[in-house]
Amino acid sequence: MLAAMLRPSVAHIAFDADQFSALRQDLVRGALSTELARLTEAPGQLEPGDLSSLTTLDAATRRRLQARGEAAIAAGEVAALVLNGGMATRFGGVVKGVVPVVDGRDELSFLAIKLAGLRAVAAALGGRVPVVLMNSFATTAATTEHLRAIDWAGVGAAERVSFEQSLLPRVLGDGTPLPSLPDAEQLADTHIYAAPGHGDTLRRVRDSGTLALLEAGGVRHVLVSNVDNLGATLDPAVLGAHLEAVDRGNALSVEVVARAAGDAGGCVARVAGKPAIIEGFRLPAGVALGDYPHFNTNTLWVTVEALRERHPLTWFPVHKSITGPGGAAIEVVQFEQLIGQLSEFVPTACLEVDRGRFLPIKTREELAEAAPHMRALARSLGFAV
Repeated sequence: MLAAMLRPSVAHIAFDADQFSALRQDLVRGALSTELARLTEAPGQLEPGDLSSLTTLDAATRRRLQARGEAAIAAGEVAALVLNGGMATRFGGVVKGVVPVVDGRDELSFLAIKLAGLRAVAAALGGRVPVVLMNSFATTAATTEHLRAIDWAGVGAAERVSFEQSLLPRVLGDGTPLPSLPDAEQLADTHIYAAPGHGDTLRRVRDSGTLALLEAGGVRHVLVSNVDNLGATLDPAVLGAHLEAVDRGNALSVEVVARAAGDAGGCVARVAGKPAIIEGFRLPAGVALGDYPHFNTNTLWVTVEALRERHPLTWFPVHKSITGPGGAAIEVVQFEQLIGQLSEFVPTACLEVDRGRFLPIKTREELAEAAPHMRALARSLGFAV
């Protein structure tokens, strides 16, 4: 019955019918709610050993970290995974990765700049850096066409890897799946279904065979970053800091920045006696994000061992409004997981980085404001701008 939830247009996308059934039941009986997603008590502040600052390194330390990171890249031990999934609801419904970051230059997209930067580091160090794109059913087609047009910004054919997120149907508040509505045929796929959050990356990178492919090629560490954060480059010094954190027993390094006015999202704090990423909506009532001085950038360095394990990430109900037939608003729920929750299951280090490594562009207005920086970034990668 639930397998029939998939239209022919998305029948090739991974779908866990049993998981979907369980989530619907949990929603209906009240076991899955925004309120239940909150922690029961305020997380603690980070302790001195939890945080390594890369913003105040002395020259000798930076050289040591740089050399170690360069050696790992040259040895082919590092891959970059770019989060290019989601529902393409920003930028007027256009897939963000293909949006030009320089006016009038369609070939200078978020993806083009991201890929060119990775290619440049690999070339400079004589190594190979596999580039993995995590797409969704809402982003794959436009992304594939664009990558063909720009020839993956010069990334070698042998280093090009991609996989797709799974999907889940959206439901009404009472658990009714949207595909079962009488007028469902009038709704687009992107209204009926949703990609289940970037936490799905951890499952799909493994189940798609991508992780096995990377490991077979000698990859030991993966840099994970959002497609819209062009500051999250493959910096050998930051990689070196991650490698030293792994030496101390960690499997995940989280890039954080000092919180600034307007930062909205997640923090890093102590939960169950260890550092973890906590999204703002999970904080107990009355506890503010501003109580925690470091902001999570969603740029992660993770070992393949941590990716190989199966971690019981929490499912969260996310409430959305879509436009139904005739223009009426329909309130729906989609089920999501968070990639940052990996920090609750594996030993985690926090790396405080310069704010320049956190340059997210969430709206066209922000892109317009960042235009001078985008042009300078393109020039630094050899593009004539």
